[in-house]
Amino acid sequence: MKIEYTSHFWEQFRDRKEISPVELSIEIIEDTIRNPDFIIEDRKPKREGRIKKIQGRCLKVVVEKETNKLKVITIFWDRTLRRKGLCK
Repeated sequence: MKIEYTSHFWEQFRDRKEISPVELSIEIIEDTIRNPDFIIEDRKPKREGRIKKIQGRCLKVVVEKETNKLKVITIFWDRTLRRKGLCK
């Protein structure tokens, strides 16, 4: 399935890459999208959070499912999931 990145994603990626407690790369993002540890439905229709556990943290990549394409909306370290103990 094709992956398309929004301009918002690229802004967030650049900002978070500099201050991230764990090294971020586009390969890690794509691995999270293609091989998530788990998926959480989003409040918006057709969107979901794809989660990858990395060094005791949860990287969340929000994607919007379209026909034959995943549009990547944003990324962030999900502290709520970490507090719930889902990132160990």
